[in-house]
Amino acid sequence: MVTWLELSVEIDPEAVETVGGIFADVGYNGGVVIEQPLVTPDGEYADWSALVQPEIDPTRPVSVRTYLPNDEEAAEKRQALERALYFLGSLRKIGPLQVRECKEEDWANAWKDYYGILRVAERIVIKPSWLEYTPRESDVVLDLDPGMAFGTGLHATTRLCLQALEENMRPGMNILDLGTGSGILAIAAAKLGGSETRVMALDTDSVAVEAAGQNVERNGLSGQIEIGQGSALAAEANGPYTLVVANILATVIIDLAQSLHDLVEPGGMLITSGIFIDRGDAVIQALEKVDLPVTEKKQEGDWLCLVSARKQ
Repeated sequence: MVTWLELSVEIDPEAVETVGGIFADVGYNGGVVIEQPLVTPDGEYADWSALVQPEIDPTRPVSVRTYLPNDEEAAEKRQALERALYFLGSLRKIGPLQVRECKEEDWANAWKDYYGILRVAERIVIKPSWLEYTPRESDVVLDLDPGMAFGTGLHATTRLCLQALEENMRPGMNILDLGTGSGILAIAAAKLGGSETRVMALDTDSVAVEAAGQNVERNGLSGQIEIGQGSALAAEANGPYTLVVANILATVIIDLAQSLHDLVEPGGMLITSGIFIDRGDAVIQALEKVDLPVTEKKQEGDWLCLVSARKQ
């Protein structure tokens, strides 16, 4: 029987983007779980078995974990990860690498311990597929099984994007979700926009594409959302779009600024996130340089979400 190694580390929030990338390089199919410390409005730590409206606790470290097969390459990958964390530790506060062996059936369900029913906006509720929830009349429920793909709503950048979508979606829009991960933003856009809304959801990771496709089908949206593997270049054929959402990385947003502009139709909108606060000015400058001025800035903890409008 195949066994797996769970590798985890506690880090400062500022190091999430860098450490997440390091873990993705060694983890199975690039899968990474980012667990942020959350508290409820009354100050109690969030219980993921119940519906809560949590906030990030900035005083506690973030946990990053991944899984890899315990095979002949495991020791080398673990050593490479330890070396990378050692060198990064001279710049950021990083705890010791924790390693735990688990059976395949344990690995396949381990990530489920970190997800529960979560209200992330006035109307949007994220419901893991294995839990039950009775919605309010106005609720938009996203039924998700994230698997090993990014985008479950636990990360601040995903929540910020969902809030921006809820505020800006209009019926009948043509939407692009670039870097779709689990498909959460594409599904939210389709449900918020109604049956006339069309969504293109792209990711370069085949694992994410598979997870997104399953989640789209689970939510009964196969006719509205087209899932594909590819980058911004692959999106051009169906563009331009009324609204583009890209919850990726600050460096990627900067590099793709001109392409993002070209994907947004005149008078359309761009929502970008995955931006750590110390990179915010650089992203804003890059977007403004290509005539995508920022009209709104959302912040949760040390993460930013920017809403831009392309000029007519």
